[in-house]
Parts: sequence; structure tokens; C-alpha cells
Amino acid sequence: MFSKHEKQVSNVDTVIGSATKFHGDLTSQASIRIDGEFKGKITCDGDVVIGAEGKIEADVTGRNLTVAGQIDGNVRASSTLRIEATGVINGDIAMGVLVIDEGGTFTGHSNMIVNDSKKSNSKAKQDSQSEEQVS
Repeated sequence: MFSKHEKQVSNVDTVIGSATKFHGDLTSQASIRIDGEFKGKITCDGDVVIGAEGKIEADVTGRNLTVAGQIDGNVRASSTLRIEATGVINGDIAMGVLVIDEGGTFTGHSNMIVNDSKKSNSKAKQDSQSEEQVS
């Protein structure tokens, strides 16, 4: 039921089991796992795990996303998006770090999210290089 990569996921607060179909919007401050069918929208402040049997028709937002099932919709992970060997994403993705295991598939556009501290460090480095060139 859990792959070796899912051990890193924080405590799961909500589980939608493989025999469950859910239609609607799901909002959670904790982590969630979906092994069943879901249609709607998922917004999660924690981690999101889509199990190998999970079939999602939704836009999904979370901190870390691990996909072993299928998502038809756009995905945004503020930290890491991992598509496992059995995982499929059909939609646009945005994330800080992207990991696609051999066999995992993704169809769509991708965008890297650069956090504010990286932007600040990059800007400071550019400014200091500009000052050195002027001197």
C-alpha cells in the first residue's frame, strides 16, 4: 500500500480508500492520501499522496505531492512533486523540485517555483557582481 518514498510523508490526517468515490472540493491543513476516485478540487497545506489505485480528476495543490496513481488536472507542489513508476499526470505542473521515477509519465507544461529566499540570494549575488564590475 505504501511505497518506499512515502515514508517521508508527514502524518496522514485524511484517507480516501480504494472503495470510495468522492465528488467536490477537499481542503485540508494536514496531509491526505487518496486511493479511490476523486473529482473536484484538492487544496492541502500538508502533503498529498495519490496511491497506485487513485484516480483523480481535479486540480491539486499541496506541499509535497507523491503520485503513484493518475491525475487528470493541474498540479502545484510548493516543495516536491514525485511521480512514481506507476504515476501518471495529464495536466500542467508547478513545483519546487520535480522527481520522475523511471516509468512515471507526465503530459503537459512544467514550471519551477523559485522560493523568495532563492530569489533574494540570486538578486543579491547579481547586485554584488554588478558593483564589482563598476569598481
